[in-house]
Amino acid sequence: MRASNRRFLNLGVPLIALALMAGACTGTSDDTAAPETTAAPAAAAPETTAAPETTAPPDEGGPKYGGTLRVALVADTHTLDPAISVSAVTTAVTQHTYDNLLMIQPDLTMKPELATSWVANDDLTSYTFYLREGVTFHNGKDFSAEDVVFTFDRLLDPELDSPLRAILNIITDIVVLDDFTVRFDLDGPNGYFPSYLQKSEARILPANLDLEELVLGAVGTGPFILDEHLPGERITMVRNPNYWEEGKPYVDEIVFLNIPEPAGRVAALLAGDVDLIQHGMAPLSVPEIDANPDTHVLVLEGWGWLGLAMDNARPPFDNKLLRQAFQAATDRELVNQVALLGLGAPGYDHPIGTSNAVFAPECAPPPYDPELARSLLAEAGYPDGIDIDLHTADITTGAMDIAVAFKESAEPAGIRVNVVVNPSAGFWDTVWQNETLTIDAWRGADPDQALSEQFHSASPYNAPHYVNPYMDGLIEKAKGQDLAGQKASYAEVQCILIEDVPAIVAAFRPELIAVQNYVNGVSPHPLSWPLFQDAWLDLDN
Repeated sequence: MRASNRRFLNLGVPLIALALMAGACTGTSDDTAAPETTAAPAAAAPETTAAPETTAPPDEGGPKYGGTLRVALVADTHTLDPAISVSAVTTAVTQHTYDNLLMIQPDLTMKPELATSWVANDDLTSYTFYLREGVTFHNGKDFSAEDVVFTFDRLLDPELDSPLRAILNIITDIVVLDDFTVRFDLDGPNGYFPSYLQKSEARILPANLDLEELVLGAVGTGPFILDEHLPGERITMVRNPNYWEEGKPYVDEIVFLNIPEPAGRVAALLAGDVDLIQHGMAPLSVPEIDANPDTHVLVLEGWGWLGLAMDNARPPFDNKLLRQAFQAATDRELVNQVALLGLGAPGYDHPIGTSNAVFAPECAPPPYDPELARSLLAEAGYPDGIDIDLHTADITTGAMDIAVAFKESAEPAGIRVNVVVNPSAGFWDTVWQNETLTIDAWRGADPDQALSEQFHSASPYNAPHYVNPYMDGLIEKAKGQDLAGQKASYAEVQCILIEDVPAIVAAFRPELIAVQNYVNGVSPHPLSWPLFQDAWLDLDN
């Protein structure tokens, strides 16, 4: 059965922060973010019925049970500990073997998972979460508030050094009010706090966990149970018959297959050896996949970006004029066409896209102008141009192609780029933040998370090593503001980043999922989350 051509999805939602801020004061248990209201009265979490152990099909015409979903992944992982790894493999596995307290859905609604509802105090300095009862971890332990405390105490442990610790440090206390109620006290107002809890590092672990199990194993409450992990080959997980969301999941198992080469992943899909590609899905492969009668590509305007990180703390990029020259030498349309097949959106050297309600149109980088770039280079002390190494690796969609596109667009300006291709394994650990000019790529995030992690002076993931205390203050100020106040603060931040150019944000990447036509119930996610618990296979058609 031939599917229609490529599916273009547009959420029609201007700002993920709107959904998150709406859920800041009150959360609901109906799988949608609450409207903007005052704090709701405390309510006991409803009882939850475990998923049936049968494989009886749902109503005729609806999703079908059974089958194996085979997913191609870009690489293996050295650990399945969600707290310390942000790799695509770890994220995909832990997304399905664990639950978070809350999880943002593809339509940007906030779905309660292990928290059924939440309420904030009036000044957004304290959040109380009401937890789901009747949930069991894969190791048999009953879920309760102690597991939440264990998980977040561990995330805040300086010795663990979780990537999430930088934004969770606002937590001053975690108070257990009863077995199914827990309160987070913060060091100041923060309307974004619920969104932090859907991060991949914040999967809820059982308090009785043997931490050595996290190297190659997983013990969560999620819709699937880890069955087999063969490093470098595949990871298999089977349906959790006792999952708290009644009737979910639909497929009997998911198999993640390690296929490191982009061409190999596409070949496997076209040959019918895999059912789905998400991470590492190259836009250049879209026409070939859509031309095949048995496969198609789902496309969503993404919030993750692709660009260049320049080390502002070391020569030559401690020179703002040089950074501005690189900015003027960036042909953003060429980057979008070469790296993203025109499916992306232009970037403006900050992580806030044009569809975001706090995007500031009054601030914009100069258009592509090689002559302006040459003039800036001369003013910066490089009248004869500059030779520079640009480090890249096949670590995400477009990472290799953007290096080629920037080399081509920069050449007329006198910027002579030598593209250095590094091994994918270890790129984030040994190259990124260590070389003076590298490819940079981020998943989508709300403005607070994006700016706090990527450009705040105190963030360990500030790849440009950019230090601006005044801008840091604006980012902190925005946490406690209403939307009107945030627009003003974030507009100033955007103008600062465009003027100082700590990094080149060249394009926002599309979110792509390539599937066999019989795969249903999956959608691209603006934050790149792989959500397959609703997936089902229609193998009869």
